[in-house]
Amino acid sequence: MSKSACSLKSTMAAAFGAVLLSNPFVSTSVKADYLSPIWTGVYAGVHGGANWSDVDFSNLGSASSTAFTGGGHLGMNMNFGNIIAGVEGDWDYDDSSSGYLVLPSGTTGNLDVDWTATLRGRIGMNVGPALLYATAGIAWSERSVIETTAAGVSGSNSQLLTGVVYGIGAETFVMPNLSLRLEALHYDYGSEDISISGAAAAVKEIEPSDTVVRAGITFHLN
Repeated sequence: MSKSACSLKSTMAAAFGAVLLSNPFVSTSVKADYLSPIWTGVYAGVHGGANWSDVDFSNLGSASSTAFTGGGHLGMNMNFGNIIAGVEGDWDYDDSSSGYLVLPSGTTGNLDVDWTATLRGRIGMNVGPALLYATAGIAWSERSVIETTAAGVSGSNSQLLTGVVYGIGAETFVMPNLSLRLEALHYDYGSEDISISGAAAAVKEIEPSDTVVRAGITFHLN
């Protein structure tokens, strides 16, 4: 097929799509089927938002913090009619830090989130021009605890935590091959040992969880 014929075919397809999407007599399901292929393929992007972090200490009560989190994501979508399914991984820097005071010893401490990563499945469907989806998978997070006694003796430890993550989101194209998203995710890591040895030892076990709301921009390679 010649270049001019290919160009004409593409132009006619685009025109047909525009008419189809603007026609009030065309059903929503037909429109969704037409839009589904634009979500398929490999994509990459960046995102950022807020993390509401909570942690229960086995011997010290609980603490919470709110901080910025942001990073990048990479994934792939497949089309099953108007159902879109795929897999996505991400990595995030996180500035969350929960401080605490141990009485009567006077030991102070901070539990910091160093980074978080996930590997998740995604499944969604077209609702008009938007993709609404649910997501769930495995999460990893490195946490560091630093404690200092009243006498100035310090100790620290870092631990890689493994847990689960799940959430919902919405995404829509704003330019060819460029989409915006908004999603909410919850991370649950269960109980983990992150104790410090020596004079500064106070924390023995933690049970952290995070709730993240973030926005992102994605470039589609299809």
